Amino acid sequence: MGTYPSFAFDPSDGAILIWAAGQIYHIPLALNAFGERVLGGTPQPVGFRAHIEVKLAETLRATTDVRELEKGEQRLHAFTQLALDETGMHAVFQAAGVTYVQALGSSSTAQRVPVAYAGAAYYSPSFVGGNNGLIIHGRWSDTHFSFFELADLGTGNVYELTGLPMGRYFSPVISGGEGAVRTIAFVKTGGDLLTGDVVATAQPGLWIGEVTLPTEATSSNSIPVTNVRKIGTTISSSDNALKLNFISSDKLLVHQSDRVFAVDLARGSDEWGRYAQETLASGHAIDELVFSNTTHGAAFVNFQQVYFAPEVTPSTDLWSKPGKAPEGLARLSLDGGHDLVVSGDGSVFGWFLGKIYDSIIWGDSKFITIRALRAHFPHSSTCTMLTGY
Repeated sequence: MGTYPSFAFDPSDGAILIWAAGQIYHIPLALNAFGERVLGGTPQPVGFRAHIEVKLAETLRATTDVRELEKGEQRLHAFTQLALDETGMHAVFQAAGVTYVQALGSSSTAQRVPVAYAGAAYYSPSFVGGNNGLIIHGRWSDTHFSFFELADLGTGNVYELTGLPMGRYFSPVISGGEGAVRTIAFVKTGGDLLTGDVVATAQPGLWIGEVTLPTEATSSNSIPVTNVRKIGTTISSSDNALKLNFISSDKLLVHQSDRVFAVDLARGSDEWGRYAQETLASGHAIDELVFSNTTHGAAFVNFQQVYFAPEVTPSTDLWSKPGKAPEGLARLSLDGGHDLVVSGDGSVFGWFLGKIYDSIIWGDSKFITIRALRAHFPHSSTCTMLTGY
């Protein structure tokens, strides 16, 4: 086995030569009454001498001090976890564990979302339904796993959501509505390669609860999440392209990599604990998929390009293969795309370009391109906005 055998018979088949513990041993064999070879004596080490020459080169040592390069401001080139507000006029995204918000079609500077712990890593941001001044996102801890924070862009106040059991959570969304009491939905995973799959692995899937949004009279910096529970759905918590968004106070859209379905929270669960689901769109061999509940159009990523299909029904098979593509299919991207999203009102689709320092937003039959979107530590920089055809 390998570059040399772990053991071998001698030419007479009367002994075994075996390597163990840095030596070679001679193990004599004998035949028993059944003709089987068994141990025939005490193993003895085989003495030998080896002449070994090893040429050593000078140890390669790096002359660049990486710590010096990390000082001061750095340009971020990789953006991910894009989300749009209700009308698609504001975008929020994550870069190097920091959440930023950007007004689209404006030359204003990208704004860093206020947080409770400046040194922590934040992820999965989204706008609170009907309010582009409130953002919810996750905070990661290697010891206690996921927390959720609610940030008020207008006042700079930060509120931590309490009452959640220990776990790995992502894609938090809060419903819209008139009152302060809202529904929160998020996904719990059972573990992954980075955090392991030993602690806090029970009940992965879709979870919901109730939260009360802060008002001017709110004095506490924490908001409890009540009636936290897992609901029975066919969601795949291991899907990296999974996204959630509310289309009403009690109807939730689940966008998976190849399927979109709506969960009716108002009807509650049946006798088996399952919630009513309605499949809205599905695809074949695609990587990401989002659906507009108002226009009934769907955008999807196939072969790293973004496509749009109008008038999608549950029976429409979404893919870009010639001859099998749905009627009216249009390719939107030029240089590829990822992190595909849709605005809360379903009028705007958005994604990051293959060149991950660019982004495209599509809506109302025109393209709006954000070029050279840059964010720096400790302050964000100006974004150059270009609009075209």
